[in-house]
Amino acid sequence: MVNEEKIKLMTKLATYEQGEGKEALQIMQYFQSDYIIFHVMRTWISATVSYVGILAIICLVKGQYLMENIHRMKIEQLVGGIIIGYILMLAVYLTAALVVYMRRYDRAKQSVKRYYHWLKQLNLFYKK
Repeated sequence: MVNEEKIKLMTKLATYEQGEGKEALQIMQYFQSDYIIFHVMRTWISATVSYVGILAIICLVKGQYLMENIHRMKIEQLVGGIIIGYILMLAVYLTAALVVYMRRYDRAKQSVKRYYHWLKQLNLFYKK
C-alpha cells in the first residue's frame, strides 16, 4: 500500500532539489571560509578591473586636457588620489561582498539542515 505521507515527503524533497536546494547544495560543498574567501577574491578582481577600466575611460575622455597640462600637475598628488580612491572603493566592495557571501552561506546552511531533516524523516519510513 502506498503511504501518502511518504509520497508528500518525497515530492517535497524532489521540489527542493530542483529549486531552492540546487544552489544551497552546491554552496554546502565548500567549507564556509573557502566559499567566502573565493567569492571575496572574485569580487576583488572584478573591482580592480572595473577601477582600471574607469580610470582608462577618464584618461581617454580627458586626454587632451591631461596632455596639455601634465607639466603643471602634481603627479604625486594625482597618483595618491588614485590610490586612495582605489583603497576606499575596495574597502566598500569587499566589505559588502563579505557580508553578502556570509549571509548566503548561512542561509544555505539552514536550508540544507531542513533538507537533511526531511531526508531523515524519509529514512524512518523505509526503516518501518
